[in-house]
Formats: sequence, C-alpha cells, structure tokens
Amino acid sequence: MGSSEPTISGHFWVPMDDENHMVWNWHYSFGDREVAHWDAREPSYTGGEQSAGFRKVSNRDNRWRIDRGLQKTETFTGIEGINTQDRAVQESMGRIVDRSKEHLMHTDKAVVAARMLLIKGVGAVEHGDDPPGVGPSYYDARAIQDLVPAGIPWRDALLDRIYPKGSPV
Repeated sequence: MGSSEPTISGHFWVPMDDENHMVWNWHYSFGDREVAHWDAREPSYTGGEQSAGFRKVSNRDNRWRIDRGLQKTETFTGIEGINTQDRAVQESMGRIVDRSKEHLMHTDKAVVAARMLLIKGVGAVEHGDDPPGVGPSYYDARAIQDLVPAGIPWRDALLDRIYPKGSPV
C-alpha cells in the first residue's frame, strides 16, 4: 500500500448454503482509491495456510492438525496459526448450533446487538423494504477502530475519520 495513511482491515463471511460460508479478508488505507484484497484460495495468500479447493488443509476432519508436542510446550491449542485456531473454535461447534442453549451475558452485548440488526434486516426485506445499512449515507463510511478518551463522545473523536473529506455526510 503506497499511502502513509492508516490501514483498515476486515472480513466478509458470505453464506454459500445453509451450512457453509466463504471468508474474504480485505484491507485499504485512507489514501487508496480501491480496496486491496486477498483471498485464501490464491497462492499468494499469506494467512499461514493454503486451501484445498474451498476447504482449508487444516480442518475438522483432521482435527486442524493439532500438534500435541506444540500444545505441551508452546501453545494452549497446539494448532498452528491464529486464523486456524479461530476456525477450529467455530467449526468444532458443528454446522448448525442450537442457539436456544446459549447462555449470553453482559459481555455478549455486541452479539445480541448484531443479531437484533440481522433480525430487523430480515423483517424489512420480508416486508419489501431495504435492510439497514444500504442507504446512500453508508457509501462513503469507513471502518474505524480506535480507543476514544473518556469523556469524549465517539462521534466527535472519530467522525472525520469515518467519512472522508468531501463526503456528503
């Protein structure tokens, strides 16, 4: 990335069917005109592991290639790589999880809020309306991650970075 601006990164989890999804990772800097992206299926991917078609080499069937020696001496999981460890946690729950057996608590507020937004979006589409987040006011918004000092409203601290100069918002 040629810009000296901060780099922003993120992920898309896109459903393929009722039990599978594909993940794309992306990043850009504020000065870039286009989003630079990478895909775990491409040979140039540097996420630590190549994939076999649409499936990672380390997967549920081979127990994510847990290395018991590594687990005893270096890492709690024995699984090489943060992304593979995350995938192991997610995949080990099974393809479909019975959410009625969850015990969410105050630290899960973000999970609850995200699910409420998704449910609201589904309801809007069922009624022929657009889901939240597709209006033109979102087109120029950028993902921002930062710590905001106590006593300063987050909008005051971050708004000029969320929307680029010249944005209509």
